[in-house]
Amino acid sequence: MAHGLAYLVIRVVWVLSLVLEAAIALSMLKRRLVSTFPIFFAYSILELLTGITLLFFDTRGNNYALIYWCSEAVAVLLGLLIIFEVLRHILPSNPSSRFVTNFVWILSAVVALIALLVLVSAKPGAGNEPTYDLVIRGERSVRFLQASLLIMVTALMSRLGLSWHDKSVGIATGFGVYSALALVEFEFGPHLHFMSNTATSLLNIGAYTLALIIWSIYLVPSPRRLPIEYLPKLNLAEWNNVVGSYLNQWYRRY
Repeated sequence: MAHGLAYLVIRVVWVLSLVLEAAIALSMLKRRLVSTFPIFFAYSILELLTGITLLFFDTRGNNYALIYWCSEAVAVLLGLLIIFEVLRHILPSNPSSRFVTNFVWILSAVVALIALLVLVSAKPGAGNEPTYDLVIRGERSVRFLQASLLIMVTALMSRLGLSWHDKSVGIATGFGVYSALALVEFEFGPHLHFMSNTATSLLNIGAYTLALIIWSIYLVPSPRRLPIEYLPKLNLAEWNNVVGSYLNQWYRRY
């Protein structure tokens, strides 16, 4: 019973995430933000198409696993590139900003090298297949960098002249929150085994949906409401004088 309820919740949140992803993609097209954040737009389209496609496959089948892991590998690469896309918007064009960008590149290379060494040194036959292990370690490395990016943006926001209304800050916030929760899910789930597989799945999809909500707030505009600047007072004498003056002008003209 509990397992069936958890599966239903995951499906409902899954469909909700697809709706939010579609809204974000359509809003970026409508507001011409694709040229501003092309990599993030590609990431959104990838996640949307993958989510729709996986709805028609059994979660325990080989086709489901193949589609999921292939899309996950591309998403890991796009997630790394989004870090530099955000940095390009939030950092000013000066030598110090180029130093920060180069530092992130070096840090990414070091993290990738460590993940590769750990994968090579792992015992054969332990855990998942080597390709899946590589994708998982790459994803965790990118999640760590994305969480670190949010910390850096928050710490340097005043110095960089940024505000929480900036779209680049919103993208970094969404990825940072999602990455932090995903790292917690990994530590308490597969690593320490404090959480069941169902609980880790709920936490993961819930964290991603929270990121989608954050991105929607920044990228999907709310319905426009025309501000009412002035309402005339209900004074019939004043209205009569104004209308009378306009009528006199009209009679003089014609």
